[in-house]
Amino acid sequence: MAVSNFDVGLLLFALAGFLAYLFLSGLIWGAGYGPTPRRQLDAAASLLELKEGDTVYDLGCGFGRALIYFAKRYHVIAIGVDIDPLHCFITRWTARRQGLSTDITVTRGNLLDTDLRQASKVFFFLTPLLMKRVQDKVAGEMPAGGRAVSVDHRFPDWQPVKSIENVHLYLVR
Repeated sequence: MAVSNFDVGLLLFALAGFLAYLFLSGLIWGAGYGPTPRRQLDAAASLLELKEGDTVYDLGCGFGRALIYFAKRYHVIAIGVDIDPLHCFITRWTARRQGLSTDITVTRGNLLDTDLRQASKVFFFLTPLLMKRVQDKVAGEMPAGGRAVSVDHRFPDWQPVKSIENVHLYLVR
């Protein structure tokens, strides 16, 4: 079966559309895509003191790299929240494909609407524009002693308790 120029063009157009969506979705949903490097995931897990059986939230989970890493390596329950339906779909699909669908839950929604009253460990890699709002949410909802870890960006009004690899730990009081 021969492949026509039309078929190749259609495939390239679809690929270009997907890549454009991937990198421009920040304009649509409010946050761009930036995968967290493994060294920062290790630093985050260390700061969160992850151990088997823990539950960790990832606010703005994107394609679920942190969720999958934490669930696989530390055997935790990982709960992700993302507003982008494509991110949610791909994360769920990847979790199923890797046998982690019972360990990972992904909810499509605004991370600022997520109930953090039961969350003792929260991870996020967000834009600086969201940090003040997330800081207020963490302070108002997370239980005392909760651990919030942010990659690259700091809460504007709090000093981190500890930082490793530009990953910052905040303890909720």
